[in-house]
Amino acid sequence: MKHKLIGTIFAVLFLLAFLPLPFTEGEQTMLFGWLPATLAYWWVLMVVNLVFVLWVCKSFVKHANEEEEKE
Repeated sequence: MKHKLIGTIFAVLFLLAFLPLPFTEGEQTMLFGWLPATLAYWWVLMVVNLVFVLWVCKSFVKHANEEEEKE
């Protein structure tokens, strides 16, 4: 079950990073007067990606510990 969820989340994150969105091309809009919206988008995407990687690692370690306890 988790493998399907991990694959789905990976696919969504990959598509969000790979496909150009309308606000990532063309004239840059500024957030707070100094932060380009494209840069803010990538920062948010990278934070979400980091949380995803940490969750996958935690899941992997938990599964390995459960396998170890069964033996």
